[in-house]
Amino acid sequence: MQSKSLVVIGAAALALPLACSGSPPDEGAGNGGSGRGSGGDPGEGLRFVPEGLSSTDMDEDGAGLELVAFTLVQGAAGPELYAAVRNDGETPSCDAGLMFYFIDKADQLVTTWGGSLLSGRLYRLDDGSGVMIPCIAPGEIAMTGSADLPGELVIEELGYLKHRFPAFTVDVVPVDAVTVSEVKTVGRGAGSAYTGTLENRLDVAVSDPKITVFPVNRAGRPLGMATSSAAADIPPGGIWTFETTTVGDVGAGHVAYPTVSVPP
Repeated sequence: MQSKSLVVIGAAALALPLACSGSPPDEGAGNGGSGRGSGGDPGEGLRFVPEGLSSTDMDEDGAGLELVAFTLVQGAAGPELYAAVRNDGETPSCDAGLMFYFIDKADQLVTTWGGSLLSGRLYRLDDGSGVMIPCIAPGEIAMTGSADLPGELVIEELGYLKHRFPAFTVDVVPVDAVTVSEVKTVGRGAGSAYTGTLENRLDVAVSDPKITVFPVNRAGRPLGMATSSAAADIPPGGIWTFETTTVGDVGAGHVAYPTVSVPP
């Protein structure tokens, strides 16, 4: 049996200033801005929550990546973190991740967390091997998140954060692989889920599809994360129809990224 590699190959489902186009957010939307939207929500226009909690890039160049938004909140089951990263470099950043270091007010490391960045782009290595890897295109936004941060993390006791971007740069060629369309928000009990369709545009079958949807505020800050997955094969030209788990806040829009297994 051939092994399969996991790749993220989605695209944003809704264009927003920061979350999809890569253009700068509003001047008043970052740390220190008022962040108040028309609905009176004090976090509606913020790019960083908690407001005033800073994070410093530990890498000298960060592989061209820039942390442009994050949400760190106390959820029902514990601390939750959602982040958005933009590639400000001139080349794709491949197999990229984001690692946070949480430092308390006594300047002591409390814990760390790391996750893969969902890029929305699939590239083929330009070496004749045919291997495909996820990369973040220049100017594009990637996201990551977790609703299962270490329990010893107490948000109110944090002094600041540090972060770094594990990633590499290699010669690659973009591939038109998988697309997501018809993403809609549907009410489910006290929350909202997302429905939509994933289409396989490769000339080989893919399997184990997964979709991750981030609701975002008007500045493009991810507010939460909804997912759906299936143990299924999708033939060339085939589709997978999904419905995700629920989120409590649908924000001003959403960004969707699919993940599938592709044979080498």
